[in-house]
Amino acid sequence: MSSEFFGLTDLIVSKREIMLKILLGISIVLQLFAALAAVSLIRRTKYNVAWIFFTVALSVLCFIRLTQLLPLWGGAEWQLPPNFIAWLGVLVSFFFAVGVIFVREIFNYIDQLEKQRILTERRILTTVLQTEEKERQRLAKELHDGLGPLLSTAKMSLSALAKEATEENSELFGNTIAMIDEAVSSVREISNNLSPHTLQHFGLAKAVRGFLNKIPKSPQGVDIEYKTNLTTERFDDEVEVILYRVVCELVNNSMRHSGCSKIVVSLAKSGPQLTLRYADNGVGFDVEKALNKGMGLSNIYSRIRSLKGDIEMVSANGKGVKVNIKVNV
Repeated sequence: MSSEFFGLTDLIVSKREIMLKILLGISIVLQLFAALAAVSLIRRTKYNVAWIFFTVALSVLCFIRLTQLLPLWGGAEWQLPPNFIAWLGVLVSFFFAVGVIFVREIFNYIDQLEKQRILTERRILTTVLQTEEKERQRLAKELHDGLGPLLSTAKMSLSALAKEATEENSELFGNTIAMIDEAVSSVREISNNLSPHTLQHFGLAKAVRGFLNKIPKSPQGVDIEYKTNLTTERFDDEVEVILYRVVCELVNNSMRHSGCSKIVVSLAKSGPQLTLRYADNGVGFDVEKALNKGMGLSNIYSRIRSLKGDIEMVSANGKGVKVNIKVNV
């Protein structure tokens, strides 16, 4: 009974030693791979000192594990100075601590790069929007100052000829003059849509009111309510243009797709903040899907973000849409 017990005990101890040998061997291999990985990162990051410290710490750990493993495999135990392993442990802890400090610097550097990327994107977007608006203004000026006068001159010439026309040709002249009148009106409307003269001369509040007043009433009778506490206040050109375009885009979307019977537009200034609220009682939509599928809503979000403003859009099927935009002015 006693010999069987001691035999079983020896077997358990032997299995534990084998398991310890295997685990020590695995830890050495893993630490070597980790050290090699740290070495490969030395030249790939700005703060390469962190990976140097990690490499040294992992290499020292490999040495410590090797001194523990060799005696288990029958090798002679290394004659090391007293407390040598303890000092190595302190050194490993120091290297890991310093390495972690430098790793934090790496993450701070990445955060700075991300902020710089966002700032660069905003600058690019702002430049694109400014270029687009300047091109709109140029085209509007060409239409208003170039094509408009030409059509007016042509109308005057035809009117002079119509006075001497025969009865057979009078109807033809009359139809032609009517078409020129329609063309002149179209040119003025296109020019105003490209670069609203009211926005340039009288500001955002009156430009929005002018746009809403021009909307033709549909057979269903869409009721448009406009509220504002602005009078003659003027803001930065970019702010006025972007908010005006956003209102136009939202109203056009409602008129085309929502089937609404009422639209509410509110424009108010409180302190340094300008708030635009928009709502309709239409069929509503899935905001996430609309952002992924259509350019209209994406452009609205991009424009507001270029102003560093906040936009919140809430909608669901059958519940209309509500938009809340805040911009610091």
